[in-house]
Amino acid sequence: MTNPLSINQVLDRLAALEGQPVEIDGILWADDQGGYALMHYPKSERQPRFVNGESDYPPDIWIAFGAGSLQPNLAALRRWEGKRVRIHGLLRSVQNVPEFGDLRGGGFGPWGSWPAEIVPYILQRVSADERRQAVPQ
Repeated sequence: MTNPLSINQVLDRLAALEGQPVEIDGILWADDQGGYALMHYPKSERQPRFVNGESDYPPDIWIAFGAGSLQPNLAALRRWEGKRVRIHGLLRSVQNVPEFGDLRGGGFGPWGSWPAEIVPYILQRVSADERRQAVPQ
């Protein structure tokens, strides 16, 4: 089993992780606009908001599937919604997005609502064995 980061750990280290390959565990969440985001696990430890200067965002990470030849399996994503997943990919954050008028640093996903995005190259369901190993004895 690897040692993936949590959403809270990523948000606490956004500037240092910018442009880096990361491995993140979280809960897959479907947006009303048809996209996906990754929420913190466990839910009891989720931060209320992520603040960057004058802007605040939900404490989640947008999943940015590119337009290239590697596309998501939408049927699997629908089955995995609300489940714990692990994503390997490259991270981008609002801390390195230039300001644009009233939008300040902007954001990612629909309406620039997320503080970071991950461009995944692997997205997998966390197995039952991995979930059991993570439980303290």
